[in-house]
Amino acid sequence: MPPVDPAMREPKGDHNRRLSLGLGPEAFAAEAGITPEALRQYELTSPDQDFDLEVARRVGEALDRLEANPPSTQKVRN
Repeated sequence: MPPVDPAMREPKGDHNRRLSLGLGPEAFAAEAGITPEALRQYELTSPDQDFDLEVARRVGEALDRLEANPPSTQKVRN
C-alpha cells in the first residue's frame, strides 16, 4: 500500500493506531524521530485544524513500519 499523503492523515486515527501498538508517547516519538511534544500536538489536533505536515509524515512512516513488524509491546487478543 502506498504511503498516505501527509496532508490527508487523520491525527486521531494515528493516535489510535499508536495505542494499538502499545507504545507510549515517548517511545513512539523516538521511533518517529520527533519530540514527544510534537507528537502530543499532532495527536490532539482537531479535525478542523491544520497540523505540521513533516510530523504527520514521520508519524505515518513510523506507524507503517511498526505495524509491519510489531513491537513486543503489542498484545494480540482474539
